Amino acid sequence: MDYQARTQSNVKLKNQQIILQLLINEGSMTRADLAKKMRSSKPTISKNVEELIKDHKVIEAGKDDNLVGKKGVLLDINADYGYVLALDLSKNQFRAVLANLKEEWLATSRTSLDEYLLEGSEFEVDILQILKNFIKDSKVPQEKILQVTLSYSGVVGHNDELYLTNLKYKETLLNQLVPFVRNELMKPLLIKNDINLAALAEKKYGRFSDSENMYLLSADIGVGVGIIIHNELYEGDRNAAGEVGFVLPVQHRDGRYLTIEERVSLHTLAVRYRAIKGPKMKYENLSADVEAGDSEAIAIYEDVLEDLSVTITNIASILDIKNVVVTGRLFDLKLSMIEDLNERIEKMTPFDTIVIKTNLDKMSLRGAVAVSIEIVVAGLVE
Repeated sequence: MDYQARTQSNVKLKNQQIILQLLINEGSMTRADLAKKMRSSKPTISKNVEELIKDHKVIEAGKDDNLVGKKGVLLDINADYGYVLALDLSKNQFRAVLANLKEEWLATSRTSLDEYLLEGSEFEVDILQILKNFIKDSKVPQEKILQVTLSYSGVVGHNDELYLTNLKYKETLLNQLVPFVRNELMKPLLIKNDINLAALAEKKYGRFSDSENMYLLSADIGVGVGIIIHNELYEGDRNAAGEVGFVLPVQHRDGRYLTIEERVSLHTLAVRYRAIKGPKMKYENLSADVEAGDSEAIAIYEDVLEDLSVTITNIASILDIKNVVVTGRLFDLKLSMIEDLNERIEKMTPFDTIVIKTNLDKMSLRGAVAVSIEIVVAGLVE
């Protein structure tokens, strides 16, 4: 990242924003460290730092522990200057996190929505009361929550104009949360696709963090992709980039084309396996039978491998991105699944494509916290 301010009209504000972002991203450092990072003079850095300290946005955090020379004073972000609230409606759950400006999670909450999704039952959950109780129990002053970011498993249009999802109950929850956050809590709210937020988390904290280009493929209840190009999230003209769930990998036997999501989602696989093995079978039974070598389970696994390999190969051909990170319960179908995918993809494409499994958890929430803090930092020096 280039930390040098280039414009003259707002050099001071830009420099202060960069100082805050550096302290968040790289931890505490001295004035001399900041001057070196930003390729700026020590007097300029000191002047900006003093303003930030005066405004309680930066604090002095003790002496540097270097072994030679004069020990400088370490600077750090004032983590408790304000807080961010991240909400997540991905998968069958509602999750919330309150974090400080150092990305430290101070309070978390998870509410399963499975019991509200029973066939034939009406959806009933007081999502607003859950959120109110969470904020109250966290002990974080409501007035110090500076930004809210909501992770949503659908297409989020510009200016909140469009929320596409195949799970209507999530639209119900969304339509409750949005006015509550904006009108009752009176907080700025950003709504963003869950896979895009997960991709941002993967780029920041994951194994391809040093790569300019990568994409995250998530396969669970739904299938989606988050795309990073030149270190930036690519969302497309309608914020719908990465909706790989609409890809048509093969033609169904009855002539109807089925999307990749219709073919490999966990729900689809569970229904398919129940049709073979009986009504009590679940996705977890399929996974266990694949590992045990059951022929009918292996046949389904081979279909999944083929569909995913074709999809990844097509994306590689269109975007020319070689680094692929995968996440989601579908990739737990077999212990050797990542190796099997790489082997099959190598036969399909002339391009060098590397598929790895993420080592992160709670990715959408991590991304929501990081994005919230970026927004707060940008606003602190306006």
